[in-house]
Amino acid sequence: GWDDGERNAPEIAARAEAAGATQVAVHGRTRCQFYTGRADWRAIAAVKAAVGVPVIANGDIADPASALAARGLSGADGIMVGRAARGRPWILGEIAAGLAGVEPPQPPVRAALIDMISEHYEAMLGFYGRDLGLRVARKHLGWYLDAVPGSGGLRRRVMASQDPGAVLRMLVGELDDLGAGEALAAA
Repeated sequence: GWDDGERNAPEIAARAEAAGATQVAVHGRTRCQFYTGRADWRAIAAVKAAVGVPVIANGDIADPASALAARGLSGADGIMVGRAARGRPWILGEIAAGLAGVEPPQPPVRAALIDMISEHYEAMLGFYGRDLGLRVARKHLGWYLDAVPGSGGLRRRVMASQDPGAVLRMLVGELDDLGAGEALAAA
């Protein structure tokens, strides 16, 4: 809902189902909360009880433990990860392993991580084209670099560069020196 006085997610979800929605995703916060407070996974359970379609829980799911808690408290059919995956997309594999009750994969470090970031960057350039790709990629590269101590100078240069090749050379040339693998894996 809009705020604590107007919690209407079950009603909205039922309307969506009546209109033909085949599933609904519910963020466990009100509009007025923005990114403050904690997601209310129990409120998602009310949505689950109100509809017959699959319900996906979202909000504050950042690791296997929070994914298990969200699923347990909400009764949701699935979970959706948002901001927690920014700059560390491997968290999705860790969460999936946690939900399945198996050992999580190790996060990428050093060369594997640099390769992953480089491939992600090149994929964005390929998908969006040079100019738009460069702009779109900046936020993703920024999220990766935010977790690397001492990367402020590299971050500034990457964000300012208009040359995709130079950005790639900077990333490959400097991330390993900054110990990016260990810093990002621990993030």
